[in-house]
Amino acid sequence: MLLNKTVISEINMGGKGGGEKKFAPALGSEWERISASLYDFVNTETDARIELKKQKNQQWFDGWKYHNLSEEDKEIIMLFVVHDGCQVEYVWSIALGEMIEVLLNDEEYNESGWTADILAAEYQLKKIAPKRQSKLPIKVRKFVEKYQNRFTLHYQGAPSCK
Repeated sequence: MLLNKTVISEINMGGKGGGEKKFAPALGSEWERISASLYDFVNTETDARIELKKQKNQQWFDGWKYHNLSEEDKEIIMLFVVHDGCQVEYVWSIALGEMIEVLLNDEEYNESGWTADILAAEYQLKKIAPKRQSKLPIKVRKFVEKYQNRFTLHYQGAPSCK
């Protein structure tokens, strides 16, 4: 995946809400913004999909979404955009299926709810009560550090918030 690093260095990721609109120019014109449950962008040429996660560190996930993923869903690119409150510091990626496999096989993350049984239970509860929410945490910097060999680093900038 080629990202426009000049554009990334100029993005201010501060503020509330999703950063999809801010980050889209860094992806390029072949990526179309989509509002789907598991992903935010689709490549109009290859049909590849990206889920953008932007945060300073801690990210919360809807566990029910990750139960019973299709083979196609497992290929979604999880793009972690880590910022310092203003500028982007890092952009890492990992395939969704690989991320879930790692989480479900790590006792540290199992204790936070990342188990196959909990994902299945969350899925069933969501069917019963669609407005119900339950979130599973990941401290992204620690997760990437622990599993560096599973992630691709696409961008590294200097912190800039004052």
